[in-house]
Amino acid sequence: MKNWSASLLVSTLFTSAFCVYAPTMVAFPIILNSAFGGINEGCLEARNYVEDAEGNNNYIQTQHASESIAPGISEGKDKWDRFGPGYMPNNSGSYSEVNDVGTLWEFWTDSRPENSNTSFNIKLIYNGKINETKQNWLKFNFRYIDYRFGNRPIIFQQTSSTDPNAFYPVYDVRRAIAQNEGKVPLEDLAAGTYGPGTMTIDVTPYGDGSLTIGTRLLADIKNEEDGLVNLDDFAVLANEWGKSDVNSIADISGPNGIPDKNVDFYDLDAFAADYLKDI
Repeated sequence: MKNWSASLLVSTLFTSAFCVYAPTMVAFPIILNSAFGGINEGCLEARNYVEDAEGNNNYIQTQHASESIAPGISEGKDKWDRFGPGYMPNNSGSYSEVNDVGTLWEFWTDSRPENSNTSFNIKLIYNGKINETKQNWLKFNFRYIDYRFGNRPIIFQQTSSTDPNAFYPVYDVRRAIAQNEGKVPLEDLAAGTYGPGTMTIDVTPYGDGSLTIGTRLLADIKNEEDGLVNLDDFAVLANEWGKSDVNSIADISGPNGIPDKNVDFYDLDAFAADYLKDI
């Protein structure tokens, strides 16, 4: 297959995607929940775990709330942001960046209006010393049954504040919850001393991440901020097709619903689910 021309590969994959895989497209149902109001409301919990340190972790709940539930809610630090009590040594956590003051705050809950398009900018920290490189990950969970942002896509991608060229996969949070126990792997945490300090503002994050709800589609591979999944994105998938054990922007899924460093039919199936969608 690697010797095929790009145009033939595109043609073949296009046929496979929409003749063979169309019946298996993933579609998240629109959930109407009278107890919580609009279909776009939801509450999502994210915890940061470091290897051998489970059970000692802070977490952030991202939440969209309607005016009927939280009148006067606004973006940024406000009365709807509930803060945690600070953290103890040897503790990992997820933090939210307050854009209006440029300060790190530890949130128990970060609430935003249900029509908000602003990303949740999460900072990842570890406070303490580790003697060897450790695996670490986020674990997502919907806090309430049927309170799941309707059918809006929920996408997470780790980023780097120090290296703009760093590559990190894009994860479909819904697939991670349904197929991988909510786990999204993060960059390994290297041995060393992190912190120092016992207050949030004293700690330098080891990583960053962006959580979007309803503003990005998983298969918008080129991420041109057009909110569309079309043949431009498919061309990237076709060009990367068949690659294995690589970091590829076309690697958007795998056996457990999360990227696996291979570009194959799992990614094609995820692409087919989003094809021609408009955010």
